[in-house]
Amino acid sequence: MKTIDIGPDGMAPHIARFDALQPKKGNYEALGIPTEAYEMLTAKTLYTLLAPGDAAGSHQFTAVKGPPGLSITIAECPPGDGPMLHAHMETHEIFFCLKGRFELLWGDEGQHRDVLEQYDMVNVPLGVSRAFRNITDENALLFVVIQGTNQNDIGYAKSIGDEVAEKYGPDVRDAIEEHTSMKFSIGAD
Repeated sequence: MKTIDIGPDGMAPHIARFDALQPKKGNYEALGIPTEAYEMLTAKTLYTLLAPGDAAGSHQFTAVKGPPGLSITIAECPPGDGPMLHAHMETHEIFFCLKGRFELLWGDEGQHRDVLEQYDMVNVPLGVSRAFRNITDENALLFVVIQGTNQNDIGYAKSIGDEVAEKYGPDVRDAIEEHTSMKFSIGAD
């Protein structure tokens, strides 16, 4: 078996330096999505470390291009912050608490709860609505792995899309669906 030697310049595109990462949030303004609208749906700050080379939607702004079907992100959440209740129908989402404590909510109404302590992990089953929220007084970090071939399968309730449209306008709701992997279709007719 023969290995390859790519050297430092060849390895550089495969290394994500945390201090050089750009959070996703600022990348959507040019697409007609105000930062506040994006942050309403997601964690306050998302750092995509790795996403498939052909990634679209919310994974298109990545530090390192990786293999098909795998995305790795760090969610940084100030106290009380986290994404709204959402579901993935075709991709597995795995949360690993790096720093702080997160309340994990699941079920169609978020009626079930547990707490992830530092270094705890959960693998949320396909199709289960879920959310997480930092329950500490300091910024907390969650390592997020999404695995599956359809990286564009994030679903929110239609009522959340209506809430976005009411607060920011229907054009912002439509821009979110067009330019990210988020759809407002859970429970829609």
